[in-house]
Amino acid sequence: MSFNNKRIFSHIIFWVGIFLFYIFSSTNPELFEQSIETTLFKLPILMIAAYTFNYWQIPHYLKHKKYIAFGLSMIFMIIILVLLFRIMGYYHLDKYCADGPYPLISLDDFPFYMLSFHFPALIMYFYKTNKEQELEKEKVYQLEKEKIATELKYLKAQLNPHFLFNTLNNLYSYVITKSPKAPDMVLQLSEILDYILYRSQQTSVPLVEEIHTIENYVALERIKYGKRLHVVFEKNHFKNEQPITPLLLLSIVENAFKHGVRGNIKKPEIKITLEQFDGYIEFSVWNTKPETEYNHKTDEYKSGIGLANIQRQLDLIYPQKHKFEIDESDTFFSLKLTLKTN
Repeated sequence: MSFNNKRIFSHIIFWVGIFLFYIFSSTNPELFEQSIETTLFKLPILMIAAYTFNYWQIPHYLKHKKYIAFGLSMIFMIIILVLLFRIMGYYHLDKYCADGPYPLISLDDFPFYMLSFHFPALIMYFYKTNKEQELEKEKVYQLEKEKIATELKYLKAQLNPHFLFNTLNNLYSYVITKSPKAPDMVLQLSEILDYILYRSQQTSVPLVEEIHTIENYVALERIKYGKRLHVVFEKNHFKNEQPITPLLLLSIVENAFKHGVRGNIKKPEIKITLEQFDGYIEFSVWNTKPETEYNHKTDEYKSGIGLANIQRQLDLIYPQKHKFEIDESDTFFSLKLTLKTN
């Protein structure tokens, strides 16, 4: 059923309900036929009142704060509706009254008629207003979802491109020298690129896939820096099935390599620890700091794109479900992420 057909059907159901309400509002069974005839005459007037109120007076005057025009239009419509109903009453409905017919216009009865025709109009107005508010909330929600999805794609795309270029340069040199390390590098790099380009587009992935990508990343960095770099990756209580947002943990590791393995660090060290529990994980990365940053707390770490990127992803995907802790000294920098995964 199309939108217009659904709308027409809902209006039909509404007026059937109004009709039944009016005919059954009489508690006297002997007046049932009279109630049906009276409601049939009154129903078109109720419909005119409802549609002019909701589709003319409200949108054209009240919503635009044209209060005088709205008031005058209400008075005009009420006079017209009362006259229409009294013409029907004078020639058709007053016959049911023992002392009828009544005068065509009675100032004494006018206030009653004035208030009686807009009862369905008000019901329709409140229903219509509530529906519009729900649609507006849904629209805002969808726009927010699209905005978040776009922002997350942008954040995920910021994994350091220098890693890729450096790895390709190293791979080229190993291929030229026919090093036995070259095939492993190709395999590891292809798996990382497959994960970043394709698997990371999903909302979540099994934790084992994120960890496997981190292991490939660390393996390539080990080849790059050789014996100069010391890396430890510990996994405790590790299970495969827990879901996690892709690239989140990898971004933390990438940030540690970016800042903690610089040329002026004589013995760079990185320690990665993953502890997994029911419903949450603890992921920590410890790394050495460049000598040029001695006696300066790591403003570069905290204000750089890397940490801001990670924090923004956590705020968007895991609101109220994460704890991000930073510990540092003149010689090391440490991040610890506690993350609820369900």
